[in-house]
Amino acid sequence: MKNLKLRWLLIGNLISSTGTSFIWPLTTVYMHDYLGKSLALAGMVLFIESLIMIGGSYIGGYIYDQGRGRFWMLFSITVSIAALLLLVFFNKWPAYPVLLIVNGFAGAIANTIINALAASIKNHEASYVFNMMYFMANIGVVLGTLIVGFIVKLNIRYIFVVTLLLYIVFFVIASTKYVFENIKIEKDKSSVEGEISQKTANRSILIISGILLTYLMIQMGYAQWQSNLSVYMQTLGIGLNKYSYLWTVNGIIVVVGQPIISFLDKRYGINDFKKVYLGYVMFVIAFASLIFAKDYLHFMISMIIVTFGEVIAFPVIPAIVANLSSDSERGKYQGFVSIAASTGHAVGPLLGGVIVEMFSYGLLFETIVLLVLVFTIISLIITYFNLKK
Repeated sequence: MKNLKLRWLLIGNLISSTGTSFIWPLTTVYMHDYLGKSLALAGMVLFIESLIMIGGSYIGGYIYDQGRGRFWMLFSITVSIAALLLLVFFNKWPAYPVLLIVNGFAGAIANTIINALAASIKNHEASYVFNMMYFMANIGVVLGTLIVGFIVKLNIRYIFVVTLLLYIVFFVIASTKYVFENIKIEKDKSSVEGEISQKTANRSILIISGILLTYLMIQMGYAQWQSNLSVYMQTLGIGLNKYSYLWTVNGIIVVVGQPIISFLDKRYGINDFKKVYLGYVMFVIAFASLIFAKDYLHFMISMIIVTFGEVIAFPVIPAIVANLSSDSERGKYQGFVSIAASTGHAVGPLLGGVIVEMFSYGLLFETIVLLVLVFTIISLIITYFNLKK
């Protein structure tokens, strides 16, 4: 059987993330400005999509562990292609949100299967594989968000056309270059004792749970940057153009910083747990700084700290999960990584909006800091005592 080559996973990740980043930045603007719907309704559509993606992530992990990853990955990409093709012609209300949600559900299944596939690569360290996957995904986001500004000036329908073409190329690469291990067959041949030994150890489950619960809290806080922070900054007299520059800085730091992290990781073999908890502490500092941020410089500093936390911690989380989970449950636990991120993105803006409406932005930032800090400490204690065993 041919070995899966990392470069094809990276190229596929670049193409799919470029295509995805054509659509997600425009969702709220498109629904509000082009379809004439309220911001609340746009937010509800995104919330439903996040919930649907949680289900897709779980299904993708389950499918992979059952040895049917290849068929369902290709089927999911085909569903996304069909949804995008329909969006070219049917992009009004209610077709747009329905097809958007279908695309999100299919994408969640495919992404989870591909992450599990990345964890199966044996000729590279898991931390290196996921660092590079994360790097290519962010290159795709930078490319997509840059190009989309030019395309939308021509005709917004071209956005769906270009995304469709990118997904067709992605399908060709996935169908010809992605090689799967047949885990289900291996499990069927194994003895009862072998099956038991293939289960993920209880201490590993505890460590994974602590890390992913903290990751969920961080994603809830990170989601404030993509939702409530833009409104808060406007109330302080800081324009939307300056808010958008923060994401430019975010993209630059990710693209420049990720190869440096990968180089240092390969050269010095820095412990994954040290990296993830350093990243978590940086998130605590960044969210705490928002409590005192009243001018643009402070928001910029906070974004820089957040981005360094993201660059250090986010790629290593799926790598830790891959190293701790058994081969027979690889998909399941990579699915949980995606579920934690999707849950944070679904709940974060909603929870933030409720706290701001009932209390204040200050209490929102304090709540996020407290949640991330408490779960980081709990996770650190769980990791410390279980690694000692």
